[in-house]
Amino acid sequence: MRNSRWKVDVLLPGSWRGATSVLLSKGRHHIVVDTGMPHEAHEIVKALELRGLRPTDIQIVINSHFHIDHVSNNTLFPGSEIFGSQESYDWCRAVYSDLLDKQNWETLILKYYPETFEYERAKEMMTKLRKLALRWWDPKRLGNSSQFRWIEKHALPTDLEGLLTSGHVPGHASIIVHGGEQRTVIAGDALLSRQHDEKVLTMIPYRRRQFQQDRARILAMRARILPGHDAEFSTPRS
Repeated sequence: MRNSRWKVDVLLPGSWRGATSVLLSKGRHHIVVDTGMPHEAHEIVKALELRGLRPTDIQIVINSHFHIDHVSNNTLFPGSEIFGSQESYDWCRAVYSDLLDKQNWETLILKYYPETFEYERAKEMMTKLRKLALRWWDPKRLGNSSQFRWIEKHALPTDLEGLLTSGHVPGHASIIVHGGEQRTVIAGDALLSRQHDEKVLTMIPYRRRQFQQDRARILAMRARILPGHDAEFSTPRS
């Protein structure tokens, strides 16, 4: 076990609407990074079954952040520890709470997205995302409070690094898998797509400039890269 490496396997490929979900395996130790939307629960279970696993075989869940499309099947893993940033957890819960305020949401959202008016289609996108929140948001889907291990205080397992990429949301963490011939970056929404971020149905960045810097930082790495909403690719090694 000392010299074994994490095997990185995509459970659900990212798309313009759905988030990438990833299985990390090292011997009998299994981790799921991001758990998808509620209607994808059966797909997660089926993907695990095809690999000879059940949800009860997953010791740890890691959430890059706490937007609906990345966390809504955490409840498939009631026996797992859930690693994530408390900053992202608190921030995202507050955002969704205010999005559900029918009378005031358009004003309240500016607390979280102060650059909203810099985006031509921001109101249109926020309205669509509010509809998703009305349909899908349920804090109970995030898991039980006893499961959480905040990465601000708890280290990830060996050879896994949480890279703070807060341009998308405060506390967002991309996961770097070390230990192999080629490292892997599970980017989450710090890198939505290799080339077409504008096609992804997601929130505008919390801070556009930082988001652009985070994106460039990941693209500059020599690695296998798994975007939050696109197919994986590899950057040149030399």
